Amino acid sequence: MNAIVDFPALATSNKYSQLRLEFDVILKTLFSWMTPKPRACFNRQLVKEIGESESLLELHQGWISHKGTPVKVDYVVFASEVPGVFNLGGDLDLFVESIARRDRESLSKYAHACVDNIYRRHVGFNAGIGTISLVQGKALGGGFECALASDVIVAERSATLGFPEMLFNLFPGMGALSFLARRMGLRKAEEIITSPQEPFTARTLHELGAVDYVVDDGQGDEAVREIIRERQRRQGAHRAWQLAKRQFQPVQLEELKRITEVWVDSAMLLEARDLRMMTRLVRAQDRLAAAAVEAQLLEDEDRIPLAAVVNG
Repeated sequence: MNAIVDFPALATSNKYSQLRLEFDVILKTLFSWMTPKPRACFNRQLVKEIGESESLLELHQGWISHKGTPVKVDYVVFASEVPGVFNLGGDLDLFVESIARRDRESLSKYAHACVDNIYRRHVGFNAGIGTISLVQGKALGGGFECALASDVIVAERSATLGFPEMLFNLFPGMGALSFLARRMGLRKAEEIITSPQEPFTARTLHELGAVDYVVDDGQGDEAVREIIRERQRRQGAHRAWQLAKRQFQPVQLEELKRITEVWVDSAMLLEARDLRMMTRLVRAQDRLAAAAVEAQLLEDEDRIPLAAVVNG
C-alpha cells in the first residue's frame, strides 16, 4: 500500500473552490459536494478539482489520514450543494468557443478529462470503494452521465434527469450509452438518449431501472446514510456483489474514450444554428443559476435570528 497522507481537501479548507469534501468517520464515507460557479455545470475548474481529489483517493487505495488516524474510505457519495440542481452537464461555453475556433484539441482534452473522472468512479477508484450519486433537482446531459457512473443512484422525488444534446444536433458522448444500456438495455437507453424535449422524472427512471432509489424531497441525504448503514451490516457481501456486477458488465476506459472521439468529431461538424441553440441554453442556465442564488439567500435570511437583524 502507498504511504498514507492527509487528503488535501480535508486538511485545507481552501484547497478547492468548486468542491467541498466532508468525511463521516462513523460511516467511513467521503461526501463530495459540487459547488460550481458561475453556473452548475462541469466547467473546466470543477472537472480539474474532481480529478485531483479523486486521483489522490485512487493513488492511496482508498486510505486517508483523518485527524492523524489512518482510515479506509468505504463509500464515496457524489452530490451537489446548488439548490434544485445536481448538475446541468457539459461546459457549453467551452463547446461553442472551441467549435467556433475549430479547436478540436481543447474539446478532446476536456472530454477525456470528464471520462477519466467518470471511469475512476465506476471502478470504485480501484480500491473496492462503493460509489453513490445523490440527485436532488436537475441532472442533465453530463450531470446524468456522472450519476450513471456510480454503483447506486438515489434521487429525490422531484428530481428530473435527461439528455438535451439532441436539441443542438449532438449526442451525450461521455458515458451515457455505455452506462445506461447496461442498466436498462440498449433499446430503452436509446429512447432515453434521443428524447430531449422533456427530462424524465425520477420515478419513471426508477421503473425503467436507471435509478435505484426514489425518496421524498429533502430526505436524500439521510436516505443515503441509511443505505450505507444497512450495507455496513453486510459489508463483505455487498462489496463482493458490487465487484461481481462490475466483472459481469465491465465498462472499459478505452470504450468510453472511443465514443468520446466520435462525440468530438460530431461536435466539430455543428453548424451556426446548433451553436445558437447552445448559447440559448447557456442563457437559460444563467437564469436558473440566478434563481438558485436567490433561493439560497432567502433560505439563509430565514436562518438569521431576529435579534441579529434588529441589532445590526
